[in-house]
Amino acid sequence: MFRIVAAIFALSWLVFPGFGLIDLSVTWDPFWAQGLEAGWGLLFTVFVAAPFAWFAVRPRRSAPAVVQLLLVAAALAASAVASLEWLLLLVALAVAGEALLVAFAPGHEPLAPRGFHVDRPLAALAVLAAVPWLVYAYAMYAANRAELPVDISIGIDHYSVQGAVGLALVLLSGAAACRPRGRRFIGIGVGLVAAYLGLVCLAWPGTPGGFGPVWSVLSMAWGIAFATLATVRSRSLTAGRAVVIVST
Repeated sequence: MFRIVAAIFALSWLVFPGFGLIDLSVTWDPFWAQGLEAGWGLLFTVFVAAPFAWFAVRPRRSAPAVVQLLLVAAALAASAVASLEWLLLLVALAVAGEALLVAFAPGHEPLAPRGFHVDRPLAALAVLAAVPWLVYAYAMYAANRAELPVDISIGIDHYSVQGAVGLALVLLSGAAACRPRGRRFIGIGVGLVAAYLGLVCLAWPGTPGGFGPVWSVLSMAWGIAFATLATVRSRSLTAGRAVVIVST
C-alpha cells in the first residue's frame, strides 16, 4: 500500500500541485520565463518527485530518498520565511509530511546512518559552491520580496522556489559529501539540477532568475563534476567494503 501511496505522491508533484514536468516542458519556449520554469520544474521533479518514485520501486532501500525529501522540505520552509512567501510554507509542510508518512512504512530502512564518512573531494566541491549558491538564493529572495512577480504557480512566486533550489543544492551537496548511504542517489540529483539550470541560463541570456554566461558554464561544470565524483566515490567505497568483508 505504501508503495502505491508513494507513487501517487510522485505523480502529484510531477503534475499537480507540483507542476514539475509541466514547467520543465516549457524551459525551451521563448514565451515563458525559462530560468524560473527550469528552477521550479527541477526542484519538484528531481528533488521531490524522484525520491517518492524511488521509494515506490525500492521501499526497503529508501533512506536516501527520505533524507533528500526532508532536506528539500527544510530548504522550502527557510525560503518561505526569507522571501516572505507564506504559501510556500504549506508546500514545505506537505513535502515533509508525505516524506515522514512513507519513512515509517512497515519494514522501512532506518534513517540514522551507521556512521558518517566525509569524502574530502566531494566535500571540497560542496564547499566551493556553497557561497555562490547561497548568494544566488539571497538574490532570489530579494527579488521575491520586491513583489515584482514574473511567474506565479498555485499562488506562489517562482522567485521564492528559485531561491529554494540554491539552498537545497547547498544542503544536499553537503549531505552527499558526509553521508555514504545515498551518496550516489543524492549526488546525481544535485549534479543534474545544477547542470540543467546552467544550460538553460546559458541558452537564454537574461532570463529571469538566471545568471550570466560565465556562471552558467561554471554551474554546468560543477554539476557534472559533482554527479560524476559522487558516483565514482560511491562505487569505490562499496568496493572497499566488499574487500574488507572478503578478507575477513
